[in-house]
Amino acid sequence: MRALLPSNRLAAFLIAGALTGLLSVALFGVIHAVIIVQIWTRLSGGIPFAVGAGLAIGWAFYELRARLNARVIGALVFGFLLWATLIPMTLFGVIVRATGIHGQDDAWEVVIELVLTFSTGVTAGRLISGRWRAALALGMASLALTLAQAGPIPVMNSGRAASLFAALAVVYLVCMIALAFIASVVSKFLRGPAQQIVGPERG
Repeated sequence: MRALLPSNRLAAFLIAGALTGLLSVALFGVIHAVIIVQIWTRLSGGIPFAVGAGLAIGWAFYELRARLNARVIGALVFGFLLWATLIPMTLFGVIVRATGIHGQDDAWEVVIELVLTFSTGVTAGRLISGRWRAALALGMASLALTLAQAGPIPVMNSGRAASLFAALAVVYLVCMIALAFIASVVSKFLRGPAQQIVGPERG
C-alpha cells in the first residue's frame, strides 16, 4: 500500500493553498465588481498577498484536517471558520467608527485589528484541535488573510460594504472546496514509497 508521507501531504496542501490564493483574487474581483465597482486593473497588486495567505491557509487546513477532514463538509466548515475569525476585527472597526474615535492616525487601530485577528485564530485553532501548532497555523492564516484583504471591510460605510463582507464568506467556502480538491489531486503525484501505516499521523 502506497502511503503519502507527512511532508508530501503538507506540500500538497501548500501547493493547493497557493493556487487557491490565485482563485481568490479572481473571485474577489467578481464580487467587488458586482457589489461595489470594478477593480480589475488593481487586482494584480494583491496577487503576492493572496498567494502568501493561501500558503498559510493551506498549512492551517493541513494541521486541522484530522478534526475537520479534507472533504467537502470539512472544507465548508474550515471556510466558514476562516471568515468567522475576521468578525471580531470587523466589529472593532464598527465600534471605533460608531464612537467617533476613528481618525487619520489609525496606526493603533491597525495594531489592535491584527492582534484581534491573530488571537481569534489561535483561540479557535486551540479549541478545535487541542494542539498549539494547529492553533498557531490558524492564527497565521487569519492574520495573512487580513493582510491580503487590506484590513477589515468598513461595513458601516454602506450597505454595499456590508454585503461585500457577507459575500466574502461565500468566496472562502468556494476557495476551501477548491483547496481540498486540488490538495487531493496534487497528493496523487506526491506518493512516497510503500509504507506500512501503523497508526494515525501525529503533528
